[in-house]
Amino acid sequence: MSADTRTFLRQARRTLDRRGRIAMGILIAALVVSFVAGLSIGDTVLSPIRVIQALFETDGGIRMVVVDWRLPRALAAVFFGAALALSGTVFQTITRNPLGSPDVIGLTTGAYTGALIVMTSGSGSGFAVAIGAILGGFATAALVALLIAGRGALGYRIVIVGIGVSAVLAAVNAWMLLRARREVAISAAIWDAGTLNGVGWNQALVPILVVSVLIVVLVCVRRGLWLVELGDDIGTSLGGRMGATKAGLVAIAVGLTGVVTAVIGPVAFIALAAPHLARLIVKNGPAHLVATALMGATLLSLADIIAQNAVPKHALPVGVVTLVLGGAYLIYLVIRTARRPV
Repeated sequence: MSADTRTFLRQARRTLDRRGRIAMGILIAALVVSFVAGLSIGDTVLSPIRVIQALFETDGGIRMVVVDWRLPRALAAVFFGAALALSGTVFQTITRNPLGSPDVIGLTTGAYTGALIVMTSGSGSGFAVAIGAILGGFATAALVALLIAGRGALGYRIVIVGIGVSAVLAAVNAWMLLRARREVAISAAIWDAGTLNGVGWNQALVPILVVSVLIVVLVCVRRGLWLVELGDDIGTSLGGRMGATKAGLVAIAVGLTGVVTAVIGPVAFIALAAPHLARLIVKNGPAHLVATALMGATLLSLADIIAQNAVPKHALPVGVVTLVLGGAYLIYLVIRTARRPV
């Protein structure tokens, strides 16, 4: 563990009161339980002790089930959930809007557009689709930034513009699907649902490493995120270069979203809800980043367990589960925001 990481964790512990520490402990326990459950539950139900034994075995069918099939999926759920949650907290902090998450402002739709362009062009290898999704996310972020540049009221304007851009891109995506070959359209539609089905070590290992690096980078530049949270005037007075700081944070957040979307497709709700739920534990500071990452990892892990077992013998895409939960949460969030005094 690096010195900077140790310093970050010490700062996080200092910002937690007794109630917050208890809540964080419960959240960590929930993540561990969901992770072990992801390794235990399936067509072959295993006890937690048998799962631990399988991790240390060198051969056998149970080891194949746990290590080769379930472990990469469970790790992907943990790291990808944390990545989406941290991306959401960056956008909500920059926009100062509770609805400012990548799925609301169109970045995941743009990533899907980039992936579709690659898929329908006939060069749809896994690596090419991943690059297309990442570039699509960055292009969408640049387009939204261009449309809101110099017009003030960033928080609500970016949400409104993002929703409009997302609607246009959704129409473009539908047009490309209608013109695509049947097998390409079916593959793209499955990917669009957001699914961890079929994720193995080949698909998960490199993206997990990339996400880990981006999370470490975000931790290293956390001071910039706090300056943005204080506002441009106070941040500038404290020595922050707010324009460059926001651009760097957006690049990290888009990278986190783009990498996850490139592997498992668009997954709604996690980036929107995890930062809000984390604030029930801590308000801001280093501990909020830790709580947000843990919350996102737990939510995606639990959603994937539900997706795998809700319908017997039919594994649902995890995006279906998060979309149902996210729709209800979004309605609640809009109503709560509308009731606030202006």
